[in-house]
Amino acid sequence: MNATAAGISDLETAEGLLSLRDSRALAAFHLAEDAGADPDRCAAGRWTAHMLAGDFASAWLESDAIRLRGAPDPHRMWNGAPLKGPRVIVRCLHGLGDTIQFLQYVPRLLGLAPEIICEVPPALFELATCFKGVHHAITWGSLAPSHPVPFDSQVEVMELPYMFRTELRDLPISENYLRLPPSRRDTVGKTMGTSRAPRVGVVWAGGDWNVSRSIPFPLFRELFFEAGCEFWNLQGGIAQVEWNRLPFSTHLRESADLGSGLMKLACVISQLDLIITVDTLAAHLAGAMGIPAWVLLQYAADWRWMAHGDTTSWYSSLRLFRQPTPGDWSSLIKQTREELHIWIQACNRPRQIT
Repeated sequence: MNATAAGISDLETAEGLLSLRDSRALAAFHLAEDAGADPDRCAAGRWTAHMLAGDFASAWLESDAIRLRGAPDPHRMWNGAPLKGPRVIVRCLHGLGDTIQFLQYVPRLLGLAPEIICEVPPALFELATCFKGVHHAITWGSLAPSHPVPFDSQVEVMELPYMFRTELRDLPISENYLRLPPSRRDTVGKTMGTSRAPRVGVVWAGGDWNVSRSIPFPLFRELFFEAGCEFWNLQGGIAQVEWNRLPFSTHLRESADLGSGLMKLACVISQLDLIITVDTLAAHLAGAMGIPAWVLLQYAADWRWMAHGDTTSWYSSLRLFRQPTPGDWSSLIKQTREELHIWIQACNRPRQIT
């Protein structure tokens, strides 16, 4: 076997180990690179392994190596050098959850440049200026190509942790950094009405691009058998059809009846006592507003949740529930239902007057 073939084989082994969160993955990625595998792909694998372990400093060294090997960016995206000029555009080119998570860096970025413009996805545009430090937001398609916004530097929003060389001890960067307009929030609250029972928002499916994050609805709906609380459906996309097939019950409520859009979704979440969700947008909205949320994670969870633990340094209001083995949603739902039962009892317990 030649070096290239050996490198590819070693790289596949390394990535397999990484999916199992094995500590041997780091050594395997080094071996793969030595055998001729693509160095950037190997560095990206080591980056993920370091982030899962909470070793952010080592991850940034891998980012440095990738950047130094790269060709100059024709779009003038941030290249690792100090920002130039007073006007910076933050481009939000990844998912909505990614954008919400890393917009918490904007106030810190204002310490480097006095004028920040955030270019966000159209779905997030209405909500954008509700984030702390975001005073000027645009979205693609909102400006004519002949009149682009002038800027001195630009950076993609997910590069901000790297730019500031964030380490675990620095987190959270900001708390309660999403503040909704009181009038919008209160209007949604009045429309939802009052409830004597605690309110729990639910999301069981993520995007189609990663179905392994989603929980089969027949399994997830076992949570609804817990009495003593009011469940609110926050699920979007085609998966919400499954909710509509449930038999009518006064303790099952539909947030879509209140309207559409992320502003509405954020306002509904702000009125709930707890969110139970898979790794998706709702977790980040709750975390950004300081709303308690339980995030149900697949075994090979995304790097931002790291490999172990039931809390996350990014958001103090989130609690993490992890699959004990790959694909085992059943055990996770059983654990979640037990914890939900305890939580409901605590919420409904009369308070002692001292």
